[in-house]
Amino acid sequence: MYPSASYTYNGIHVKEQIDYLTKNYPLEKDIYFIDGGHSKINYFKSIFRANHLIKKTDYDVVHVHFGLSGLFLLVNPFLKTPVVLTIHGSDINSPKHFGLMRLVTKMIIPLVDRVIILNDKMLSKLSSQREKLVKIPCGINIDQFDSERINDGKKFVIGFPGNKDREVKNYPLFREIVTSVAARGVQVETVEFHNMTRAEVALNLSRLDCLLMTSHSEGSPQIIKEAMAGGVPIISANVGDVELVISDVENCCVINTYDPGDYIDEIMKLTALEPQQRITNGKHKLSLLGFDQQSVCSKVYELYRSLAK
Repeated sequence: MYPSASYTYNGIHVKEQIDYLTKNYPLEKDIYFIDGGHSKINYFKSIFRANHLIKKTDYDVVHVHFGLSGLFLLVNPFLKTPVVLTIHGSDINSPKHFGLMRLVTKMIIPLVDRVIILNDKMLSKLSSQREKLVKIPCGINIDQFDSERINDGKKFVIGFPGNKDREVKNYPLFREIVTSVAARGVQVETVEFHNMTRAEVALNLSRLDCLLMTSHSEGSPQIIKEAMAGGVPIISANVGDVELVISDVENCCVINTYDPGDYIDEIMKLTALEPQQRITNGKHKLSLLGFDQQSVCSKVYELYRSLAK
């Protein structure tokens, strides 16, 4: 859950939260990055390295992002330093064949002091630990994203929100939907939002006529908030907190099935609009929800203050 040279967009929202906190609050930080994307062995190496770092440094709080990153707690269950764990989605909502990830996360939760969850679905999954749960969805810098469109209207541009090779993102359904829309005579172009810089994300969002999310599971997807800040129409499966975030936002729709036809119908409604009409009031809704970085980070900082030894 942190950018690396090989995956520059991974966990960028975690980095941005840390950067905002350390810039705007009296905090000092060390970052211990577990590159699980490069090798899962790094999670096991972290058991000893993280404990060594914590032992030699007098931290007030340790903040763990993603369940597997807390493996070090299993061999140090009586750690005196307060620990906050943020669950990001796949660590608790993982498909059945990744059940070990979910199991490890549930083993770690009793060993931490607070668990930051991103949506109410996580709350229902962890109801036995309700006293530890704090709902704080990750925030974004709303002003990074401009609602002005730069699409020339010659093609209907659809964004895929993530790495198409990740099974949880359900790219086969996305591809089936796009193929069917094209078969109806629509000139379609697709954009895969994977491994882009912040500037590239903002630029490509401004080209979209629609962001189409077909994921099996999500936490509180940042790309949805970014699309909203950019005024991009969104059609999404009912995953994570997407229904809460885009409800009552014009030209956006949550679909409760994985039937391609339901998605195609909504996309065709957007194609019937003039390009300049394919816009939303998403930025206003984000402000109402308090998903701007300032609002979110103030809650995280107060949580740190309440736990600091």
